[in-house]
Amino acid sequence: MLEFRHVSFAFAGRRDSVEVLNDISFTCAKAETVAVVGPSGCGKSTLMSLIAGLRAPASGEIAIDGKPVTGPNPALGVLFQHNTLLPWRSVEENVELGLEIRRVGKAERTAKARALIAQFGLGGFERKYPHALSGGMQKRVALMQTLATEPQILLLDEPFAALDAQTRLVIEDEVVKVCRAEGRTMLMVTHDIAEAISMADRIVVLSRRPARVKVVFETPLSRRAGSVAEVPAMAEFAGYFRRIWESLEVSIPGRAEPEAVP
Repeated sequence: MLEFRHVSFAFAGRRDSVEVLNDISFTCAKAETVAVVGPSGCGKSTLMSLIAGLRAPASGEIAIDGKPVTGPNPALGVLFQHNTLLPWRSVEENVELGLEIRRVGKAERTAKARALIAQFGLGGFERKYPHALSGGMQKRVALMQTLATEPQILLLDEPFAALDAQTRLVIEDEVVKVCRAEGRTMLMVTHDIAEAISMADRIVVLSRRPARVKVVFETPLSRRAGSVAEVPAMAEFAGYFRRIWESLEVSIPGRAEPEAVP
């Protein structure tokens, strides 16, 4: 269980502070996928940095299984928008990195890395370096690097934004299937409403900054679909998309502001 309990946060300036998050409360249950969407600049990435223990809330707390997050936590794995692969390390060595930091023995970490590489279809690329890989292959390596440490909770900070549409769908599907098969909790932030509906069990919509939880949608389509790519073709998809879009405080020149969905 990942819990947000009345979390607020502000950036301190020389003359005044900028309030980013205001009284955020929601939960993410074991083996559940929750997506967070909101207007650009509302504080979604700041929220992720708080979960990862890189910043501390001004008030409230974030807890994992009832224990407050006070710093980086081994129960968490983070997949960022930009790849964190080390260019001087091979695919296999990059996948092993987290295990090496945790002082796992060479034989064990190599065996685990090779099993993941085979699982994600990169057999034969163990000795290749990041510059020799496509963007989708690099993202797979970053995902394997994160999963190698067997985190209980996977945090996704818009990691698929730079991928082409086909590669994006394939990797999204891989992430969802792996996490559900292994019972991992997943929390993702995204600007893409379709992505959120296609991957998540619930969607938390944030307001403009200072962000608060505006509405939460139950989105069961991904559990019923055979793959992420199938979700947009489902009959209910358009209705969910419209309701979530209307709940966002997005201004379009020449149009009236949308009303909140109760």
